[in-house]
Amino acid sequence: GMAQDPDKLFVGLVQQNCNHDCKTAILKGATVSDTEPDEDCYQLFCDSPEGQNHCNAGRIRVLHVDESDSLGPYTARYFASKLWNGEQWYIQIDSHMTFAPKWDALSLSMLQDAPSNKPILSHYPPSDETDFRRARTTPAPRICGPNFASSPNEAQIIRLEGVGQYERVPGRPRFAPFVAAGYFVVQSDFLFQVPFDPFLPW
Repeated sequence: GMAQDPDKLFVGLVQQNCNHDCKTAILKGATVSDTEPDEDCYQLFCDSPEGQNHCNAGRIRVLHVDESDSLGPYTARYFASKLWNGEQWYIQIDSHMTFAPKWDALSLSMLQDAPSNKPILSHYPPSDETDFRRARTTPAPRICGPNFASSPNEAQIIRLEGVGQYERVPGRPRFAPFVAAGYFVVQSDFLFQVPFDPFLPW
């Protein structure tokens, strides 16, 4: 693993899978095809040498949701927040992430350096095709440039764009007007002060 202290991490996983009669997403030419059921990533991890100890120690909490019962990412994030069990810090990530070495310690260090009494550390996660060695010394784009999504499938949700670059890698976190759902770290009292709304559309 890439964490400095993996035994201190507790994972709340909302796994939304197709288990039978599965179809692909919309493919080229607006076609849809039959496909195999999704893999059970939770079980695969728990059966692996890397995951077995974490699962046996109860550090992975999972909610299984059949694809036909899924209400989308907003509701899934609400359910994930209910898997919290008193930990001091709360992190939300998308399912497709590449972690930097010691990401847990780095995240807490940045939170403590942030110029705020209630900091939220957030950004759009980079693509897994990113050259991470180069990215460590390259200023990240700012989270700004909000636009309403034009796709009818996205129900006019706000999409944020990385507009402009910082001039240099900041010595400490900078203020930003938005929080990105794909990655944020915050003190867990956030869950009581700004709880997730399960009824947001899509």
